[in-house]
Amino acid sequence: MSSGTTSRVCEVFPILGMLGAQPGRSLVSDLVAGISVCVVMIPSVIAYAELAGLTPIHGLYAALAGMLGYALFASSRHVIAGPDAAIALLVASAVGPLAAGDPVRAAALAGITAILGSGLMLLAAWLRAGVVADFLSKPVLVGYLTGAALILVSTQLGKLFGIRTQAHDFFPLLAELARRLREIHPLTLGLGAAMIIVLELMRRLSPRIPGAPVVFVVALLASGVFHLGDRGVRLVGDVPSGLPAFRLPAVGLHDIREIFPAAAGIVMLTFPEGVLLARAFAARNGYSIRPNQELLALAAANFGAGLFQGFSVGASQSRTTVNEASGGRSQVASLVAAGALVVFLLFLTPLLRVLPTVALASILVSAGVHLIEVREYRLLLQNSRRAFWLAMSVSAGVLIVGVVPGILIGVMASLIYVLARLARPLDAVLREQPGTGRFHDLGEADESFTVPGLIAYRFYAPLFFANAEHFAHRVRQLIASSPHQVRWFLIDMQAVWEIDVTATEALTRLAAELQKGGVALKIARANRPLREMLDRIAIQGQPGETVYFPSVHAAVEAFRREVGADGAELSPE
Repeated sequence: MSSGTTSRVCEVFPILGMLGAQPGRSLVSDLVAGISVCVVMIPSVIAYAELAGLTPIHGLYAALAGMLGYALFASSRHVIAGPDAAIALLVASAVGPLAAGDPVRAAALAGITAILGSGLMLLAAWLRAGVVADFLSKPVLVGYLTGAALILVSTQLGKLFGIRTQAHDFFPLLAELARRLREIHPLTLGLGAAMIIVLELMRRLSPRIPGAPVVFVVALLASGVFHLGDRGVRLVGDVPSGLPAFRLPAVGLHDIREIFPAAAGIVMLTFPEGVLLARAFAARNGYSIRPNQELLALAAANFGAGLFQGFSVGASQSRTTVNEASGGRSQVASLVAAGALVVFLLFLTPLLRVLPTVALASILVSAGVHLIEVREYRLLLQNSRRAFWLAMSVSAGVLIVGVVPGILIGVMASLIYVLARLARPLDAVLREQPGTGRFHDLGEADESFTVPGLIAYRFYAPLFFANAEHFAHRVRQLIASSPHQVRWFLIDMQAVWEIDVTATEALTRLAAELQKGGVALKIARANRPLREMLDRIAIQGQPGETVYFPSVHAAVEAFRREVGADGAELSPE
């Protein structure tokens, strides 16, 4: 195979390059890291399957297929893919109402959701459209994670109290629990509270040692020794052994139409979180990742999870952290973790039969509490009240109307916020900086114009349909308020990187209007594509006049030569 062909193959399958660059010591580190990841992963993915409304085995299958699919294509050396709390919650909100309590149908719907998400990711990777995921702005992500965390905790309170709840939505669920407090099972609540305390203590005192496996083992031992099942504590029950079989989810076209918005919402959440996580660990370890390759890897992970009886997966921060802390240096650690999980599926699933479900609830409650972004809300409030209230509105939307609609509300709010900023952007009259001969935005402390008869104006946004009339209004307003007769109106287009059809028409009309009033429209610092666009709409002055200037300074000097100005900057009268 030629070196060029080898390079192309390694681009598609980066793990081949990672294997080729691995010395013996690195392989040993990946072996240790992979086993550590598997130990941490098993209790977590079982809990996330419960959260998604599925049986524990579906969480194990999703983890296995997700790790294998992601490892083959990922450019990140450290990220571990698999079930995640936020994604599991999205799956539950989408699948639960359609499944109507049927576990077989729930598994099929969860599988097709993962496959649809995979298809959308593949399409986005092919179109190089990873940038679309950036529509989930920071305030939207903060608001979503907080709302999702509160829902996650609320869904586990019934298991923590030993109560089988009927409601599913956040506020009705809290109301039901408040009505049924007398039904609390004291032993279940005591066990759950003790496990949450253990998790929190380990997080504070031994942050490098994951608490979930410790709680998992303690719960198994306590259940076996004290026969907790006979004392009214709910147990996981039988979990089948063996590996997942290839199975195309048995759903109809109507189901696909119903589940498609949820799949799109999961993609919008999965990709930005995955890329942010991959970038963070790549920066810490001195290498780079390729966002579209990460999109391809996540698509492969979800496709495998959907076909092998799992559900949607994403990049796991907790398992990635464990992988790095244990010495993992490549995706070989994912393969080792998958191999260890295969051993568990073949021989050790009978252990889960006596596992108290309250142990899984305690793991999820602890994880959910730490997803609440109090610090991020504080930073948003300090930096931007609008961003703070956007995050709050997304959290409220998630709690009131549900997870997927809440995300869509957040995305729409972000887009409206951006359009509003672009529709009424900042602008400035440029003034000469004393002693330099250069013209800058010096703020509003001094309302002086640059030179008598000339206004140099900067507009801080592209010109498009939403702000074209506002731009024209501001030009007329500045000319009307000038203390001197305006002969030139100079537009500094440094910040105007694009202009659309509506804006070109508005600019053409404005140029003609100004010319009738004896004002010449001049342009400085327009980029080449913009100048070509403006040439096509024939913005021009009298024959022989120069319209475009390389800088504001050059334009002002030309104006002074034309009118014989002495260059002194005058204050408004």
